[in-house]
Amino acid sequence: MNLDSTAAKHPKEIEPESYLLSRWLFLRLLGLIHLSAFASYATQIVGLNGSGGILPATEMLQQVYGQFGAEAYWLCPTIFWFNCSDAFLQAVTWVGTVLSFFVILGVVTGPALLALAVLWLSLVTVGGEFTGFQSDGMLVEATVLSLFYVSWQWFEPPWPVPESLRQQMPPSRASIWLLRFMVFRIMFASGLVKILSGDPTWRNLTALTYHYETQPIPTPVAWYAHQLPIWMQKLSVLGMYLSELVSPLLIFVGGPFRIFAAAMMALLQALIALTGNYTFLSFLMITLCVPLLDDRLLKRVFPDKLVEALYGSQILTPVRRWRRYAVNFAISFLIGVAACQSVMTVLGRSAVPSFLRATVALLSPLRIVDSYGLFAVMTVTRPEIVFEGSEDGKLWKAYQFRNKPDDDLKRPPPWVQPHMPRLDWRLWFAAMQPIEANPWVLAFVQRLLQGSRCVEDFLLVNPFVDRPPKYIRAFVYDYHFTDPTTRSVTGFWWRRENKRVYLPSVSLKVDR
Repeated sequence: MNLDSTAAKHPKEIEPESYLLSRWLFLRLLGLIHLSAFASYATQIVGLNGSGGILPATEMLQQVYGQFGAEAYWLCPTIFWFNCSDAFLQAVTWVGTVLSFFVILGVVTGPALLALAVLWLSLVTVGGEFTGFQSDGMLVEATVLSLFYVSWQWFEPPWPVPESLRQQMPPSRASIWLLRFMVFRIMFASGLVKILSGDPTWRNLTALTYHYETQPIPTPVAWYAHQLPIWMQKLSVLGMYLSELVSPLLIFVGGPFRIFAAAMMALLQALIALTGNYTFLSFLMITLCVPLLDDRLLKRVFPDKLVEALYGSQILTPVRRWRRYAVNFAISFLIGVAACQSVMTVLGRSAVPSFLRATVALLSPLRIVDSYGLFAVMTVTRPEIVFEGSEDGKLWKAYQFRNKPDDDLKRPPPWVQPHMPRLDWRLWFAAMQPIEANPWVLAFVQRLLQGSRCVEDFLLVNPFVDRPPKYIRAFVYDYHFTDPTTRSVTGFWWRRENKRVYLPSVSLKVDR
């Protein structure tokens, strides 16, 4: 029997790439991330940006309009130009929370995502210091890009879809690559900026000997990771470079290399989430890896009934040529602008022609072409601000925050992700700069002196429950993780030293 001729007559059938399951999983995960982001902000927005909060959104918008006039509507794209009351701020966060469930459940997913993009951009715009994190802009961009990827049908499986409502078109190749290019930009730029920054800790592979204790809000696992031997810390940095510099390039190779790239990048993000409370950032990065996987892999883990329902709801009606051209043009434009932004981030603004720089600048308020590059320079110390209040200027009592180290050195690092305690995060940055660079800290102190309840809710321990203190001052301490011996003897997770004045004693001005 001639095996070669038999094989030639019956070639092994190769299943074509399909992304219905991949898209379904991506959208469910993106809905969960929006749920965590909106619900988290809902519990904080009045204290942060309400009329009695630290940075009132109303005042911010008034200042921008006073400086720029009508141009402010483009520079600060937000629905809060129409209404900026505390009730409306709160309502937007809860509407976003409800719409997130629509995406999770697969009900009017496209319109829900469009609304979520508008609402989250509106919140990020008026949040000021408290929404100036890369993760916030990243969520806006990922949501906008997903609008080209979503099926735009009324219902998605597992809901029964009547034949008359079936609109499940397969995602276009261009929309898939739009999301892939985003994850490539974020990961590759994060690796490249570490090298180009010239930071010695990344160069000599010692960065992780500092990272676990100096990151904004470590988890309890970070204490254990900090105790690992130096050779393992250096090996971990090499693994990070593999995930951030090599794996993103494999996205363009395809096949098993792309699956390997997705696995390596997702593994890095999982380890980051295990040792640090980076809100929804790591989960969003893992979600962005999903479009790298096609259905041939996912069919092995998805329930058969869900697979049948997804493929059964698909229609293959040809897309009108003008619509396909318009969508592909928009996607090509976004990829081009994003590429320019990445080049400017890594090589400087002069590396891009002036008309392209102007295009990027024009679109920057919309947060759909953000620049990325995480952890370019490693923080090697951990200063923390400790606030104290007094009624007589002699006896001082310390405030305690929910998630950052303070005078209770036995309190372990918390688990808070995907919730983002935005005040605690911003105080981590403020501690590394003089108070003159962070005037919002004075606004926070003013609210404490006024006894603002919505601001006091951010505290774990408020020693002045009955009435606010007359004076407040602040010191900065350097914090370090303890070693195993110290912790076993004292129970301390932290040790602190180098007490120095951050804010001298202040009080409210009394009108005479």
